[in-house]
Amino acid sequence: MKINRISQFFFSPTHSTEKIVIAIAAGTGVDPLNIIENNLTYPGYDETLIDAQPNDLVIIGGPVYAGRIAITAIERLQKLKFAGNPAVLVAVYGNRNLGDALIDLRETAISIGLRPVAGAAFIGEHSYSTKKFPIAKGRPDNLDKEKARDFGEQVAQKLQSLQSLENMPELTLPGTFPLPERRVIPPSYVDTDAARCIKCGACQLACPTGAVYNKGGYKTTPELCTICCACIKACPKGARIMVSEHVKGLAEKLFQSCADRKEPETFI
Repeated sequence: MKINRISQFFFSPTHSTEKIVIAIAAGTGVDPLNIIENNLTYPGYDETLIDAQPNDLVIIGGPVYAGRIAITAIERLQKLKFAGNPAVLVAVYGNRNLGDALIDLRETAISIGLRPVAGAAFIGEHSYSTKKFPIAKGRPDNLDKEKARDFGEQVAQKLQSLQSLENMPELTLPGTFPLPERRVIPPSYVDTDAARCIKCGACQLACPTGAVYNKGGYKTTPELCTICCACIKACPKGARIMVSEHVKGLAEKLFQSCADRKEPETFI
C-alpha cells in the first residue's frame, strides 16, 4: 500500500517529541505539503477540527513520564477517532527508562481505531535537566534526527510491501501487558521567582495544561501542573523554579545515573 499523506499527532511540551515525529515523517518521502501537523500540546484545541483522512498514515507521539506516556497526551489522543489507519507509535524518554510507554501507545492507538505498524523509542533532553545537572542535554541531536528519518524510510518500505493491513502480524513491542497501574508521582509544581520575572508571559504560553495564570504576576495552579518543566525551559530569565525538594534531588540522581548515552530503538 502506498502512502500519499501523513497526519501527525503529538503532545510535546518541551518539543523533543515534535522534532522526532517531524523527522520520521520527512523520512517517508511523502510530499511535505501532504504532511499535516496536529499539535495536541496546548489547551483549547478543538478535536473536531483535527485533520485526518481515511487513507492517511498516522504518526502519534508523546513523552515518557515515569515509564508511561504522559497522561495528558493519552487523554487528548483518546478524544480522536480513526477508521483503521496504519499508525506509527513514538515514545520519547529522557535517557532513563522507556518502561511501558510503547505498550501504552499501542493500546491507546487500537482503542481509537488505529492499526499500529511500527514503533520507536527516542531520547530527548530530560524534563528535569538543568545547567547544573544536565540530563541528555541537547537531545534529540542531529544523529537522533538522522535515525528518525531512516526509520521513516523503513516504515514507508514496509507499507509499500503490504497489499493491506488485514493479515499483518501483530507488532511486537517492549513493555508489560496488561499495563500495570501508573506509578504515583509525588505532587509538586513550578512557581515564579517574582524578583526575576519580567512578565513576558512565555511561561503561560508554554504550559500544556493552562496551569500558569497572570494575576498581579505569573502564578501556578498546583493541581494542574504536571511538572513537565516546559515553563522553566521557556523562561528567558530563569524565573520559573521547581518547588519540590524531592524533584530537585531526583534531578541530581538522574544526572549521575543516566550519564551514559542511550540510543534510539525501532520496532517494525
